[in-house]
Amino acid sequence: MPLKITKDMSAHLIKYVRKVDVSFNPFDMRTRSARELLRQVNSQRILRANPKMKVIPNVHSKPDAPRAHFTFVDGTDMSFDTKDLLVNEMLMEVWRTVMKMDDNFEMEGKNVDDM
Repeated sequence: MPLKITKDMSAHLIKYVRKVDVSFNPFDMRTRSARELLRQVNSQRILRANPKMKVIPNVHSKPDAPRAHFTFVDGTDMSFDTKDLLVNEMLMEVWRTVMKMDDNFEMEGKNVDDM
């Protein structure tokens, strides 16, 4: 059974994301997932949940494949070649990573709001 992330959970988990960098060519048909990811991370609900998060859209005219790069509060990174992935697949991978981070922070007595 797939992991179900509620709005409340995603509002808490997004606090572990420091930066989202999305790079794509708007005239390339392979960019659908990158554009949708950018739309979702720029939503008011997500930005209100984590006002410290930087969303950096890099729109260019090069024939490069679309990419998404996440940077987390602990300094780790995660990159995706978005042309072959759905937005849900990318976000589920991010949620899994930050859920582990959340568990580690809780065991160490840290608070993500202090980061």
